[in-house]
Amino acid sequence: MSYLYLVRHGQADRLGKNYDQLTELGWKQANLLGEYFKLQRIEFDSVYTGTLNRQKQTAEGIIKSFTNDQFCIPDPIENSAWDEFDSRMWLGIAAKIRNANPSFAKLYESYKNAWEDGKEETRHYFQELIQLVLADWVNGVWGSIEPYTFEEYVEKVSKGPLQIPVDVKSTLVISSSTPIAIMMGLSCKMNYKEFPIFMKSILNSSLSVFHRENNHWEPVSWNGTPHLQNPDLITIV
Repeated sequence: MSYLYLVRHGQADRLGKNYDQLTELGWKQANLLGEYFKLQRIEFDSVYTGTLNRQKQTAEGIIKSFTNDQFCIPDPIENSAWDEFDSRMWLGIAAKIRNANPSFAKLYESYKNAWEDGKEETRHYFQELIQLVLADWVNGVWGSIEPYTFEEYVEKVSKGPLQIPVDVKSTLVISSSTPIAIMMGLSCKMNYKEFPIFMKSILNSSLSVFHRENNHWEPVSWNGTPHLQNPDLITIV
């Protein structure tokens, strides 16, 4: 039986000018997850990441925990099917909502000001904004959106698990919250418009496990953080 260990990247630098890199806490989350895998004697036949830096850094942090003790682990393979959605989508829809919704425009302005000042409130504002944007994207409120509709993006993500070889027993994938939510929705055979129920709660460096049954990935566990024993280490943005 094949198992897929699907991990969200560690906390990224939402307060900085380049979001696509881990914070110090994000690196710690990744290292601790690697230690957890090692203590649980979970080894991997294959490792995949998306092409984003924060995903690759998380893989690096996990792998370091193995290699420090001379455990073997394969080099990661990049696959863009596991990438988070393109930022052009959220910026494009946010611009449309701002023009139509004064309360959203006010919230966006608060987010922008907090981000420019490097305030912790940036994370809270972004979490509110992105849920509103995602809801409109999933429901096709604004029609065709660059670079893809949500349905097209689901199709893109769905190719990732199909490309995992059938002869491997244990695969580690480092991805992002939206592809992980889509993977969960696909595994439960839900309508794609129901996938947002999973998008709200995926924690940084969380672990979701699936097993392959007759060429279909079925869920075993969801959004766990057994490696983060200290509640202060658990983050979502």
